[in-house]
Amino acid sequence: MKKPEKLSINKVIYLLDQFIEGEIVNLDRINRQDPGTFHYYTEIVRYWSKLNYVFQKTLRAVKLVDLPEKERAKFIYIIYRILEENASINNIKEELDLSKIQEFKISHFINKLISFSWKRALNGKAYREKLSIKEAIPTFFIDRLLPYTSIDFLKENVRSMNRYHTYKNFLRISNLRKSFSANAIFKDLKQELKTYHIALKQDQEIPELIDTPYDIKSKVLETKSYKSGNLVFQDKGSVAVVKVLSPQKYESICDMCAAPGNKTNLIAQDTFNQARIIAGEFLSNRVYEMAKRIDPDSFRNIHLINTDSIQFPSRFENYFDRVLLDAPCTGSGTFVTNPELKWRQNWDFLYQNITLQEKLIRSALRLLKPNGIFVYSTCSLYPEEGELQILKFLEQLEPLKLPAWFSPSYKINDQVIAGTGRLFPALHHTHGFFIGKFKKKEA
Repeated sequence: MKKPEKLSINKVIYLLDQFIEGEIVNLDRINRQDPGTFHYYTEIVRYWSKLNYVFQKTLRAVKLVDLPEKERAKFIYIIYRILEENASINNIKEELDLSKIQEFKISHFINKLISFSWKRALNGKAYREKLSIKEAIPTFFIDRLLPYTSIDFLKENVRSMNRYHTYKNFLRISNLRKSFSANAIFKDLKQELKTYHIALKQDQEIPELIDTPYDIKSKVLETKSYKSGNLVFQDKGSVAVVKVLSPQKYESICDMCAAPGNKTNLIAQDTFNQARIIAGEFLSNRVYEMAKRIDPDSFRNIHLINTDSIQFPSRFENYFDRVLLDAPCTGSGTFVTNPELKWRQNWDFLYQNITLQEKLIRSALRLLKPNGIFVYSTCSLYPEEGELQILKFLEQLEPLKLPAWFSPSYKINDQVIAGTGRLFPALHHTHGFFIGKFKKKEA
């Protein structure tokens, strides 16, 4: 990353102040278009607990007990620049607006910081605590997963979600109109990006996905292929959910928690725009945004409903051939793109989502015809939002086969639940997903 501009850093400090005060910070479009702001805010938040640990240790060592809370963001930024990017002290001082008093404090702080030793800092701590600090992951996350996976595999997934530059940006070929073949769209994109010497390849498991490096997104956004609407950025796990649903022409299909609409569009595409799709969403502003994303050619087949999917209109009971419930969750498999979510992970947040998911599953089974197909998914690595949730409903469900490239789900009572599987960041280069596919038994 090149030396950041002062204007970007002022924005970053402002956003970090908001984060420290407990506000949920949404990077608006302007900030997202500013690479400096986006990079430094997201990466500092990604490593927040680690940087804050160093901050507290160094602060005590230099006895800066009177440091105002409003100055913490600047010090955390300094720690990131020095420990993660090896920035020079002079560069850092140039980047920040400092008074003489602040410059004295910061110089004193930096002189101590450059002698910081992880070996000394973590001496005597248990392995679990070391992992939490060094990889900047809540102990709550570790404690939830350790009974179901090895510590080494847990660490691999945490590191995969921390190393955003290794995350794959998947492009889905959105070809609802069938005006061009998928191969032609892929060929055109390769040609447009040829001057950048970027290697593109079609995905092995889902050929309509194009595997692209994380750092070329801005270049793709400027291509004719993208601007024409023939390409959509979509996580491979999200696409896999629809492929598992396997929607068919002439069916009635419900997408219960449909925003932002990418999966709904894909259902329309995979059914050649010849299925009746009811897409429900609770938040009215998300319904509005979804309407803008729906392909105009699909409007006659996709019906958006601003509704609480727990209480879906009763006329739809035992109505649908297929129901997709990609349920709201903790997002514990999405830290690579949503690092702020790390610091919301606790039992209250998990319980809130578990309760909502259980109600939504009950609603889904009411909506589904006997022998209808039910797909349940969450972008969570917690068993409470996957295996342990489905376990409550197995008497009503007949398991169906999942793709061979999925990983097995966690073992519950030493057994894998049939019809369930997982996608892991470390193995599949996707968000972490739980996916289950079932047929509703006749009463």
